[in-house]
Amino acid sequence: MSSADGWFRLLLRFYPPDFRDEMGGGLLDAYHRQAEEAKKRGSMRVAAVWLAALKDSLWNGLGERIKPAVEWRRRGDWGRDMELVTRRLRQKPLFFTAVLGTLTVGLGTFAVVYTAVDKILLEPLPYRDPGGLYKVWVDVPRLNLHEGQLVAPDVYQLAKSGGPIQDAAFLNCGNAAIPANDNRDAFHINAMSASSNILDVLGARPAMGRAFRHDDGDINPAPIILSDAMWKRLGASPNVVGSPLRIGPDTHTVIGVMPPDFAFSCSISQRTDVYAALNLEHGQGNGSWLTVLRARPDASPEQVRQAVQAFGQNLAEREPDKHRGFALYAVGLLEDLVKSVRPALLALSFAAFFLLLVLTVNLASLLLARAAEREKEFAVSRALGASGPAIVHATLAEGTLLGFLGGVAGALAGIWGTRLLVALGPLDLPRRETIALDWKIALIVVVVGALLGLSAAAVPAVWSARISLSSLLSASATRGGARAGRMRRSLIAAQIALSLVLLSTGGLVVRSFERLVFTDPGFRSAGVLSLRLSTIVFTKEQDAASFLDRTTAALQAVPRRTIVSSGWWSAKGRACWRSVC
Repeated sequence: MSSADGWFRLLLRFYPPDFRDEMGGGLLDAYHRQAEEAKKRGSMRVAAVWLAALKDSLWNGLGERIKPAVEWRRRGDWGRDMELVTRRLRQKPLFFTAVLGTLTVGLGTFAVVYTAVDKILLEPLPYRDPGGLYKVWVDVPRLNLHEGQLVAPDVYQLAKSGGPIQDAAFLNCGNAAIPANDNRDAFHINAMSASSNILDVLGARPAMGRAFRHDDGDINPAPIILSDAMWKRLGASPNVVGSPLRIGPDTHTVIGVMPPDFAFSCSISQRTDVYAALNLEHGQGNGSWLTVLRARPDASPEQVRQAVQAFGQNLAEREPDKHRGFALYAVGLLEDLVKSVRPALLALSFAAFFLLLVLTVNLASLLLARAAEREKEFAVSRALGASGPAIVHATLAEGTLLGFLGGVAGALAGIWGTRLLVALGPLDLPRRETIALDWKIALIVVVVGALLGLSAAAVPAVWSARISLSSLLSASATRGGARAGRMRRSLIAAQIALSLVLLSTGGLVVRSFERLVFTDPGFRSAGVLSLRLSTIVFTKEQDAASFLDRTTAALQAVPRRTIVSSGWWSAKGRACWRSVC
C-alpha cells in the first residue's frame, strides 16, 4: 500500500496546484479505498485500479489545467463573487437594463465633456515647447483699439530685442484660388503669408522638402509650402517638391509639405492650405500683421510679459508721434486660442462633475433598495456561516461590475457624442479638428465608471453585512418589518428626488453644450445663402466685376428671394461694395 500511495500521489501531479490543494486529499482517499477492495480479489484487480487511476488522472488532470470545472477557483474569492453577481444580474434583466442605461447616458455625457475639455484646454499644442509660444497684441486706448496688430518693422525689432525673447515672426492670411486646368475645376484656398522664420519660431519642420530660408522672402513669386490636406487635394504626388503651382495669375514653386498633424492659421475657423514666405527685415510697408513670439527655454511667462511691455514703452518713447499711447502685451498661444470658450468649458466641467456625483448617489440608492429586497437572503447566509466581509465583497463586486459595464458603454456612447459635437459645432470652435475620444480617454471613462460603482456600493455593502437572522425575526414576522418598510419608503422618495436632480443636471449639460455649439451670430441666419469667390481667379478686375454683376442678376431672378448683396475687393487694396435689394 505504500507503493500505491506513492503512485497515487504521483498521479495527482497531473492536476493543477489549486485543484490538488482543494481536492487532492479526497482523491487519495478514494484511490486507497478502491485499492483496498481490489486487493481482496487479487493482484490483477489492483493493477486494474492503478491503470484506471492513471487514465483518470491523464484525462481529468490535463482537462482541469486547460479549463477548470469551476471557473472562479483560480481567481479566488473575488472570482467567485463576480460569478455569483453575474448570475444574479441575469435573473434581474429590468434592473440591469435600467442601471446600465442610466450609467451609459451619464458617463457618455461625461466622456464628451471630458474629451472637449482635454483636447481644447489641456492638451499641449502640436509644436516644439508650446509653452514658450506667445501672441503679441497692441492696445491703443486713445483710438479705442484692443488687440491690434504690429507693423512688420516693429516685429523685426521685437525679434532682435534679446533678453527673454528668442525670436518673433509675423503673418497674415487671406483667400486665393487655384485656376482650373484640364483635370479639375478652379477652387478656393486659404493662404498664409508669413515671415520666412515662421516655422523656426513654431518649432515645426516639413514632412517633405525643406523649410523656408531667409532669402526666400526676397523671391517673387514667393516659394510655398503646402499643408498635408492641400497636398492630398492636389493628388498627393511624391514628386510635388520643386514643381510649379499656379495660384491666381502667379506661378509659385512648391518647396515642401507639412505633416498631417500641423495646423496653424490666423483664424480659428480656417485651416491654412498654402504657406508663403516674406522677408522679416524688409517687411511689407506699414501693413499690420499678427505676431507670434518664441521665448527662451528658461524664461518665465512673467519675464516674457515684462519684456514685451518694456519693448512697447521703448517704441513709444523713440517714436512718440507714431506710437503715442501704444501698449504691447503678450498672451500664451494656447491661452489666446481658447479664451473665447474657456468659461463655457469650465462651466461644463463643473456640470459634468456634479453629474458624476448624482450618478454615484443614484446608483447607491438603487443598490441599497436591491439590498433591502435581499435582506432575508443575507440574514440566512449569515446564519449559515457567511462572514460579514464575504457579504461586503459580493455587494462591492456587484457595484463595480455595473460601474465597469457602464463605463464601457459610456465610452462607446462618447465616441458617437464627440463626432456629433464636431459635426454640429461652430467652425470657430478652437482646435475643432482634434476633438476625438482616443483610447486614453476611453480608459479614464471606464476607470471612472468602475470607481463610481465601487463607491456607490460601499453604503449598501456595509448595511448588508450588519443584517442577521435574529434581528430580522425580532423586527417582524412580515418581510423586513416596520423598519424595513420605512427604509423602502425613504428610498423611493430619495430615488424620485435624485432622478429629478439627475434629469435637471443632464438638461443643464445639454443646454450648456447647445449654447456652446449654437452661438447667436447677431443676425437671422435662416434662409441666407453665402457665395464667396476670389477675384484673383480673374486676370483682370473688369472681368471679376462683370462676372459679379451677372451673378447678382441671376440671383435676383431666384423666386421668393428678398435681398441680393454682392461685393468685391480689388487687388490694389481698395474696397468696393455693391448691393441690390
